[in-house]
Amino acid sequence: MTVPRLSIQRIEDVTHEFLTQALGRSVSSFTTERIGTGQVGECHRIALGYAANESGPATAVLKLGASGHLSRASGMKLGIYERESRFYSEIAPELNSPVVVKCYDTVFDRDRDAFHILLEDISPATVGDEIKGATLEQARLAIGALGKIQKASLATTHPDWVGDTHPPSQVYLQQLWLGFLARYGSRVKPEQQQVVTRWLACFDTYAAKMKSITRNRCLVHGDYRLDNMLFKYEGDSPVSVLAVDWQMLNMGSIFQDLAYFIGMSIPTELRRDNINELLQVYIEAFGTSPPFTLEECLEGIREQCFWGLPLAFASPMILEQTDRGDEMFLTMLDRLVSYVIDLNSVETLPPASAPKPLAVNPKDEASHPATDHALHNESLYFDVVDAEQNIGVWIRLGVTPNQPGSWYNALICGPGRPTVAVSDFEVPTPGSDFAINTEKIKATHSSEVPLERYRVTLIGRGETFDDPADLLRGKKGSPVNVHIDLTWHTSGTPYQWSIATRYEVPCTVSGIILIDNAFTQISSAPGQRDHSWGVRDWWSFDWVWTAFHLDDGTEIHGVQVRLPTGPVSVGYIQSPEIPIAELSAVEVTEQIGTDGLPKAAIIGYSSQAAEKVVLHVQPKGHGPVRLDSPDGKLAYFPRLWAEVEAQDGRRGVGWIEWNLVQH
Repeated sequence: MTVPRLSIQRIEDVTHEFLTQALGRSVSSFTTERIGTGQVGECHRIALGYAANESGPATAVLKLGASGHLSRASGMKLGIYERESRFYSEIAPELNSPVVVKCYDTVFDRDRDAFHILLEDISPATVGDEIKGATLEQARLAIGALGKIQKASLATTHPDWVGDTHPPSQVYLQQLWLGFLARYGSRVKPEQQQVVTRWLACFDTYAAKMKSITRNRCLVHGDYRLDNMLFKYEGDSPVSVLAVDWQMLNMGSIFQDLAYFIGMSIPTELRRDNINELLQVYIEAFGTSPPFTLEECLEGIREQCFWGLPLAFASPMILEQTDRGDEMFLTMLDRLVSYVIDLNSVETLPPASAPKPLAVNPKDEASHPATDHALHNESLYFDVVDAEQNIGVWIRLGVTPNQPGSWYNALICGPGRPTVAVSDFEVPTPGSDFAINTEKIKATHSSEVPLERYRVTLIGRGETFDDPADLLRGKKGSPVNVHIDLTWHTSGTPYQWSIATRYEVPCTVSGIILIDNAFTQISSAPGQRDHSWGVRDWWSFDWVWTAFHLDDGTEIHGVQVRLPTGPVSVGYIQSPEIPIAELSAVEVTEQIGTDGLPKAAIIGYSSQAAEKVVLHVQPKGHGPVRLDSPDGKLAYFPRLWAEVEAQDGRRGVGWIEWNLVQH
């Protein structure tokens, strides 16, 4: 019988049993101490004692996910813990490189939010100091070691999962840059603003250009800098180096790590005085037949030297803020921009261009394979507003295969009518046909023509509420029968999110709604549908989602994600005059009543394609939902349809939702 591998979340979880299994030796005693200064992960040195007749390493280093909630959540969501664990278990043995630290044991357990790597303790050894920067001897060692790793990589076939990483979107990076400027203010130099702003203005095109490079592609460490290196010394001189922290592992240009290290970790004057010597050290590491010339190397780092910039300005906006982190990121930015200017690398950039929205793959209309994460969710949302008949409907199927049941919500509301809710948070999880069939709910969700026509039907028993806030209070309503048969016809360009697996489709909607004996015929009313899949945690942060349809044909969808580090926006604007364009910012100000229902809101949508649109939101119908997590957390999910008026007099209708975590 196979013994399951033990996984570790925190240093407090370490036991004799865990260490015995990980090392394959009977551990009788141990002590731990925190070492290093990592922000996405943390390291502990473990001193080990063994049972009689057993022997093993006197110490080992245990690497874990970050203890800070935000940094740990970022590490899990970005997949960096999983990539590093798989590097040590699948790739490092093939490289067989003395530059890579020996790994005793590693487990990545998504279900338990756990990750650990137990490594050989390279002691005595010194971690590089990113703020101080590399000495010339350290730089020689690091660059020579990089060449040796890459030479081995070029001779090795790597698993398909390594692949290319998907860079963040231009709009997302621009938002993080604005947040960085707001936080650090005058500490950011004018030339730094100029270089970063110019690069971000063409980032999508730049990233595509770098991805298209096919010659000399190899394993890319992705964060090859001093803080991720261990130096061994003889006296005052470093004699060897090992690379650690393989969290950003991917495949890419052979010059990417080299350009990153030179610009990030070498003090500016030292780099200027020794760049040619250091490049020669790099070339010699490949032996007698290097796969490139010195001229190709120089041009390669000139093009690739921008890749360090996101670490300098984006990382501090998604990690817990620390004094050391502030100093380190500002130092990195200063070195990198000086590097770009010295190489005149801005001349290599493509022209500035507006970010291009991603296209939706019609195959994504189907169901997607589930991960084993407890909060994996595949959601289908549908809504419609018929303002003339004072009625709005929103429907959601949330497929949660790793929970006791899945979520189904259908709410009907409007002025002068009670809110009707057909809700069940434990319906049997549907198959790939997205069909629900219980005594209370019989519902179908069918993509009749992918990305063109989608039909939803419901025959269900629900409840009516004169006060919709009772839904947030968990109260019961009066019984009612509901029959819905509506079809969403695509009326605009489907929009793929760049920061999550999700897409949105503006529509017109037709069909019928029957509440007991009250019949409503809907004909070409404005609506929206979207499809989302992946790990979704409704209890970690707030957001505001919107989709409005203006009377001049303008369609606007915008989301403000309210992260602890600041808001992040995503969305589109499109109209007969404006091809679909990314939003650069969504600003929301709302008034929430004591009952938990929004009373009014003002929303600003900014893009490079049109003047800023400011909408005044007047709620007309409330269809809220209360979200109780399996571990006792609570979020209010007030969703409402509203009439809106723009600052230029245009009017429209649509739906808006808030996710409000109740602390």
